[in-house]
Amino acid sequence: MTRIRNFGWNRLKLATLSYEEISALEEQVKQEHACSDGIHMYDKAGRDKLDALSWAVYNNQKQESAQ
Repeated sequence: MTRIRNFGWNRLKLATLSYEEISALEEQVKQEHACSDGIHMYDKAGRDKLDALSWAVYNNQKQESAQ
């Protein structure tokens, strides 16, 4: 697996990544932070990372529509 920069999970910097890179990071987070106990699918750190990735996708789409 190729290492993709995550910029310390900074949302603004994650927004500079391509959709393919964001998708690869999403899959990596889902594998590493899977949680089988309780009601959550992913642990707290995983949820925070997925939130940052979803914001990056939202920001990319917002920037594309503004152009």
